[in-house]
Amino acid sequence: MPRWTTDILVDLCIRRGEIYQTVFSKLTTLHRSPRQALFFCMTFSRYSPRNGELSSKMLSLRARYTPLKISFVLAVFLISAWWALPFDLPAIPESFVHGSSNAASPTQVTTSSKDRPLIVYAYHETENARQNLAFFVARGLHDAADFVFIFNGKTNTTSTIPDRPNVKVVERPNTCFDMGALGEVLRADDLWKKYKRFITMNASIRGPFLPMWSSSCWSDLYLNKVTNATKLVGMTLSCFPRLHVQSMIFATDHVGMGLLLDPTIATSASVDDLFGSKDSPVGLSGCYQDWNAAVHAEVGTTGLITNAGYRVDAMMTALHSERGSEEYCKAHPESSDMLWDKKYSGSNIHPYETIFIKANRDVDPALLKAMTEWHMRMEFDSFAVCAS
Repeated sequence: MPRWTTDILVDLCIRRGEIYQTVFSKLTTLHRSPRQALFFCMTFSRYSPRNGELSSKMLSLRARYTPLKISFVLAVFLISAWWALPFDLPAIPESFVHGSSNAASPTQVTTSSKDRPLIVYAYHETENARQNLAFFVARGLHDAADFVFIFNGKTNTTSTIPDRPNVKVVERPNTCFDMGALGEVLRADDLWKKYKRFITMNASIRGPFLPMWSSSCWSDLYLNKVTNATKLVGMTLSCFPRLHVQSMIFATDHVGMGLLLDPTIATSASVDDLFGSKDSPVGLSGCYQDWNAAVHAEVGTTGLITNAGYRVDAMMTALHSERGSEEYCKAHPESSDMLWDKKYSGSNIHPYETIFIKANRDVDPALLKAMTEWHMRMEFDSFAVCAS
């Protein structure tokens, strides 16, 4: 840009009285970067004579050019400004994801919108289960997933489930325990093949509980831990009688679910233990006739995943003090079911650690009561934070 053009641009700023004395040092470099000087003129736009006097050098520019010449230069400048002003504008993020280090790309958003997870909730009637279900319906339901509620046995709680297009109810006899019931419903009409991401859970836990500083979706927090390498995620992990993710809540994908439902490998991860034999099925493919068989199936489920070369994970903080689940059990072989009172390193797991709390064991009833009351009184539910 010619020097006389630069000076006129400066003069335009002067005529508007919009340059601080404090930026004069910046304007002395106009002949090297005139556009940047104009940027300063526009930025420091609240000049008042009380703030300082313009230098005599700047004032002298006013007398050198006629209004006609100024108008001509201004017109040329405005025409070329669209491409001629290489200001570095701050980038505007496409999205903000609370609690996540990676914002979703447009491709990921499109894929996610077509890849709705399926959340399956197994229920059988107890007073505690009724309270847990009521809390989940009030605070856990959202529009970004499809929900199936399985009611095992007689109950009138089906009426508490809202009539929504993404919510279904299945009523069945109280057989096979929770894991068998989950498997039966998922296999019916190949329901599981219509989805790629899954959460299975039962009515022994209460939640979701998230602190007020979090605006994350509870189901995303579980499902986001399922990766190409990790195919089973839960609340907690026990090392007794062998390493396993506890079954009150599972998150997995179509690969993991295929392993859990496959009857041809149902005994491949089974070993003799206190609850069953190496010939007893594990995972979600069987119908379990008694409590021991159901526990044996739960314990062996993790083996179906790890035998296929995948890892497992859990929300509990203690697990992440080691490099992985196997390392954790080697370092803490005494770690068993930590959901009993004071069995978590002498304390109890807080629901903010695992999002849900085991609610049917009378563990820290004061905390459970307070958390339930506080969260039910909050003006918050999962519809607000779980994008559909």
